[in-house]
Amino acid sequence: MDGDLQAMTAGLFVEYRDEQGNTIGQTVFTGWQRRPVPNVGDLVCCTVQLTATRRPRKLLGRVKQRHFEVQHEDDGRPCVWARLVLEVVASPTPKPTPKPQPRIRFFVKLT
Repeated sequence: MDGDLQAMTAGLFVEYRDEQGNTIGQTVFTGWQRRPVPNVGDLVCCTVQLTATRRPRKLLGRVKQRHFEVQHEDDGRPCVWARLVLEVVASPTPKPTPKPQPRIRFFVKLT
């Protein structure tokens, strides 16, 4: 993000995709005012909701596309929303699930 070419938006929709173009996860940032939008080629890391499990996961991806759309607020003022399409750099690794513990713990001492 260099020079004077910085796009400013009211909100940001982020979509992470795998190498085949399938959507892995998505998130929305509604308070993006006065912040620059990442350029194509930039690396972005954020927490998204995974499409398959609906669980939050932090992903790292490279911006492949940027789309801008002008919308109107309730009072009629225009605002710009940006959509980033990212390709995942590292695939999400599932968190290890802890082994279920018995509700009643007891120990037997053998003699």
